[in-house]
This record gives sequence, structure tokens and C-alpha cells, in this order.
Amino acid sequence: MKKLHHILAAIDFTPHCRNALREAARRAALDEAALTAVHVMDEFLVHELKKAMACDQAAIRADWTQKLQKFVDESDCGAVTAKVEVRIGHAFGEIVEACQVHQADLLVMGSKGSKADPHRIGVIAAKCVRKAPVDVLLVRGDARSPFKRVLACVDFSENSAKAVQCALHIAAQDGAALDCLHIYQSAMAMALDYGGMVPPLPAVGDEEALNGWRTELSNFLAPLLRSAGDVKVSQEVQERVNIREAIMEHAAATHADLVVLGTRGKSGLREMLIGTTAEKIVQHAQCCTLAVKPDAMVAGAD
Repeated sequence: MKKLHHILAAIDFTPHCRNALREAARRAALDEAALTAVHVMDEFLVHELKKAMACDQAAIRADWTQKLQKFVDESDCGAVTAKVEVRIGHAFGEIVEACQVHQADLLVMGSKGSKADPHRIGVIAAKCVRKAPVDVLLVRGDARSPFKRVLACVDFSENSAKAVQCALHIAAQDGAALDCLHIYQSAMAMALDYGGMVPPLPAVGDEEALNGWRTELSNFLAPLLRSAGDVKVSQEVQERVNIREAIMEHAAATHADLVVLGTRGKSGLREMLIGTTAEKIVQHAQCCTLAVKPDAMVAGAD
């Protein structure tokens, strides 16, 4: 993974995004990258403020820019100087435009849930994971840095290779251990996943299949891990019916504090094909997640 050049931190003034801003500043310091903190004001709110305060839009923007600067100054960003920017409009569209204007290569957001589902991420964060043309790091409110154990999910796609490189870069910077995990579905597992609507396929001995996938995983990772240096790397293959559950259970069992995965893999597995598994993991993981986007991805429609 190349060093980051410009990091964008989306700010909504919640405790979750304060933690995300600190992580963005830490990553910026490690890569000597620029950092911009962006807050998006809703157009309707600005309209109401103009009426209530008898002032124009420029005055409102200036006032909120001061509030944003105060939030950044109080967030303990270390030696990194973050520029601040207040935008007016729809949150997703403005965040994407800011990423494009600043040519950001990482968007960092807090992942705030609800009281009923505290581990589920917010609507705008979920949309950015799906559609923003930049890698998205979601930081939990209780996250602690540096990361100690990073989990990279592998499906043998080109974007999966990029995810491994990103995970390795972070693990090397933070002195973390790196787990590379591949979950495969056997013929029986795929039949169950399709509701039994596929014809019977030849059975393969479990150990034989596992050894084959372990060899493929080792071969896939070999060129990606040449620069691993002192990073402790482990490789694991599991046979499971539900890929999402397997990854989340592995993350919990190993106490991973960051899961890195490609959002649009390309493999023979139905779930990986359209990124459904990646989205569900990001939505429900109880640790930080980094959603790695394909090269040359364009922004999705709002």
C-alpha cells in the first residue's frame, strides 16, 4: 500500500466522530498526510437559522466553521494540523464531493449506532461504505489505538489483494499482528446457501479441500507479504456455510480491533460477488473496519 496523501475526517460533533478524528490524525502523522475535517450542514437547518438569527448564509457558515475549529482543537490531534471546512447540502453528496476536491485517499468516520442496535453504523456511514469512491475507515467510539491485531479478509480477488496490502501497511505502522483469513464454501455449503436449488456436486474430502485452499491462500499472499518485515502474519482457511458469521466470529475469538476487507470482490461465491458479505460485516462488526474500494471506482448515485 502506498502512503496516504490526504485524509478526510467527517465530523458530526458526536463522541464517536471525536475518536475517529483522533485516529485520522494519527494515521496522517504516520504517513505525513494532509488532514481535513469536514462538517456538512443540512440546507433546511441553514434556512431556519437564517430566519431565526436574521443573518445570511456566509455568517452562519463562518460561525459553524469556528465551532468546527474549536471541536478539532479540543480533540487532541497531536502535532497534526487539520484544516476545517463547513459545507451546506446533503451529507453524502457533500462528503463525496469533498473527497474528490481534496483528492482524498481515505475517509474516516465515526460509527455511531442506536440504543436498540449500538453496533450498527449510521445511515450516512453505510452509504459512504457502499458508494463513496474512496477507502472508508469506520472507528468505534470505544476504539483504542494503536491497533494490536488486524484481520484481513481474503477472497482471491484483485481488490482482496489491495485489502491485504492496506492491512499490512497498518499492521507495520502499529506493530500489530496480521491475520489473513479465507472462508470457503464446500459443495454442500453452497447447496445449503442456495436453499438446496443446485444439483449435487462431487464430494471432496474435508482435509484434502482444506489443504488445497491453504496452498492457494499461501500462493496468493506470497507476493503481497514480501514487505511484511517484522509483522507477525498468520494464515487461516475455514469451511463455513455463512461467510459473514465466520469472519465476525474469528474477529471476536482473536480479539481483532480492525477488520480490513475489499467491498467488491469477484469470485465464484454469490455473497462475495456483489459485496453483500462485506456490507454486513461493516454494518455489524464490534471493532473498527476498513472498507477498501477498487481502483478507479466512481461515486455511486445519492
